[in-house]
Amino acid sequence: MADDRTELGREIEAGLREAIAHRRGEVALEGRVVNPMSADRVKAIRKGVAKSPKEFERRFGVPARTLEGWEQGKRLTTAERVLLRVIERDPMAVEQALAGAAVE
Repeated sequence: MADDRTELGREIEAGLREAIAHRRGEVALEGRVVNPMSADRVKAIRKGVAKSPKEFERRFGVPARTLEGWEQGKRLTTAERVLLRVIERDPMAVEQALAGAAVE
């Protein structure tokens, strides 16, 4: 009987085998850890690029109330922490990326 599996199916199987081997400690996979971010650090980042949460919202599209929650200790997702780190390191890159984005 012929092998009816598709190329995609074989790639998924290979990925699953690799994940299982990683879980067993048989192979090391590349990864990156994004550590938690304190409310004080969020506030410092905001103050470094904007005078107020409203100005931060205008520049980067993050609602002021969301930013205020982060500054009061609300837990951030990995994506939110990554965004704040990029804003901290290169705020102009984020503004340039948003300049070409369509308003949703």
